[in-house]
Amino acid sequence: MNQVLKVGVIGAGGIANGVHFPSLREIADTGEIALCAVCDTHIEKASAAKEKYGFERLYTNHYEMLDHEELDAVWILVEPDKTYRVAHDVIAAGRNCLLEKPAGITAYQAHSLARQAAEKGVVCGSAMNRRAVPLVQHVLKRMREVTEFTQVDGLFIKYSDVASGWHYASAFVCDIVHAVDLVRYLADSEPEKAATVIARNNSPVDNAWSSVIRFRNGITGTLRSNYQSAGRVHDFTIHGPGATAFINLGFGSAACEATIMYGNGKTQYSISAAGVTGPSIEKIDGLEIAGGELYHQYYGYKSEDIDFLNAVRTGGKPICPIEDAAKTMDMVELLLASAI
Repeated sequence: MNQVLKVGVIGAGGIANGVHFPSLREIADTGEIALCAVCDTHIEKASAAKEKYGFERLYTNHYEMLDHEELDAVWILVEPDKTYRVAHDVIAAGRNCLLEKPAGITAYQAHSLARQAAEKGVVCGSAMNRRAVPLVQHVLKRMREVTEFTQVDGLFIKYSDVASGWHYASAFVCDIVHAVDLVRYLADSEPEKAATVIARNNSPVDNAWSSVIRFRNGITGTLRSNYQSAGRVHDFTIHGPGATAFINLGFGSAACEATIMYGNGKTQYSISAAGVTGPSIEKIDGLEIAGGELYHQYYGYKSEDIDFLNAVRTGGKPICPIEDAAKTMDMVELLLASAI
């Protein structure tokens, strides 16, 4: 039987209560981990987490938690502008850690954390959960079996006041980074060139970005984001000769489903032409693939938590190691610097 890993969490806010606490509680119920400590500067949040999810002890100061607890793994679930400081302290204390996205609010911070983790020999991952969505992994494997990718497209739009919601850093850096990361992950390459149109719609700060990208391996990509729409729309498309996959991660509400279109091997100029036969279509249910209907189960949060714990046990790499998250931050900054 696996050794029980001692887990601590720093940050008991929305993302913790929404997805990570339920996920960790389910994993703890299997006997694989012990929820030893929770820390938040607001004692009422730490107390509520301790009572609801069964943490053994609570703290309001992460330095005290690190001094008093022998932890195998620490979840860092604080606001993005606080992530670097807390992660630096956790790594300096020699603890393995998983950071909620982004891995710092600049590429410099992310690369700094990557260097520190390597020097201390700790496992450090970034919670880019879209990679860990079971549906995404399933579609990616299926598409790689049947075609060579030529283009990947990402879309992430919402309705929100980013000037107040993301007041300490750009929403593109702190939120759209999810889509940047998955486009880069699907392309399996680094961006070579890019051009971005940036707009301000009813906002004193930038709140819309449309990018075209060429990756070093020849794949082209697009990324579109906008905070002045009817609501949340989140999807990704993968194209290759003979197959196209459409991954729907939300249209107005949460979603997790995919459609793969397999070509019939014939050139098709127009569906209105006489004698045209359609391609075959495969529908995929993301909840069925995940084996659970709760948001944290099918949307990648539990998968990334389990993946990180496995990396801690083996000393291997999580699905998004800190050094790879730093490369995503490089791409974020490239896209912003490539404004036209």
